[in-house]
Amino acid sequence: MVDIKSRVMGAPKTIKLYLDNSYIKVCESRVLDVIEDRGLRAYIVLDKSIFHPRGGGQPSDVGLITYETSAFKVRKVLDVNGVLVHYGKFTAEPFSSGCSVKCAIDWNYRYKVMKLHTAGHIIDYALKEVYGRVVDTLDAMHGPPKAYIAYEAEAPSEDQLRKIEAIANKIAKEGRVIRIVYVRKNELSRVAFNAPNISRLPESDYYRIVVIEGVNGIPCTGTHLKNTREIHSIKILGVEEVDEGFKLYYDAT
Repeated sequence: MVDIKSRVMGAPKTIKLYLDNSYIKVCESRVLDVIEDRGLRAYIVLDKSIFHPRGGGQPSDVGLITYETSAFKVRKVLDVNGVLVHYGKFTAEPFSSGCSVKCAIDWNYRYKVMKLHTAGHIIDYALKEVYGRVVDTLDAMHGPPKAYIAYEAEAPSEDQLRKIEAIANKIAKEGRVIRIVYVRKNELSRVAFNAPNISRLPESDYYRIVVIEGVNGIPCTGTHLKNTREIHSIKILGVEEVDEGFKLYYDAT
């Protein structure tokens, strides 16, 4: 078994291009390391990447990395202490360290995830409006095949679910601007608002805040839309009671 953590220890942290622009579909990168697995499968480390790793309630991007006549199909991406490790399979001869490659994400999949993740933040707000307080989350997966958010509260009634869905769709249709703001810890209270789990934030010198105008400002490293109007519809698919709360399943188109 490949010991990825040991292999990338000491490697420079990957420049994560998606943090400042979620709409970048392609980029050129330099290969820093190729860690062979079995057959044509391998792990690739790049100097910079547009591929979002699995984490923070978001699934991994998938896509293609190409060099001359060879290609590498990215199946998943891991974040190992700030170093992004792309796992997949070569279609031909493996790349060599130091070569310049072209990266392309599966844009249709990424854009769907962006809609779902932004819709998830909107649902956080809608739940706050119906429950009369910010409700902390236990878990989330803002991606296919079945997006959900687990909340630390009693499950809503059917009437409450209808209200949550109506409020969420109203926000989407209003075309609220979404922006990314980076703040120091002592500035967090100035920008973050209506944010679940704010007391559970890990220690950091800087925080990336996703601000939906007039709705909420949530510490988040995920990929998001520029405007809520890009979401045509938010649909609540149902709820499931779990330990300490409930899962709310939803979709966004």
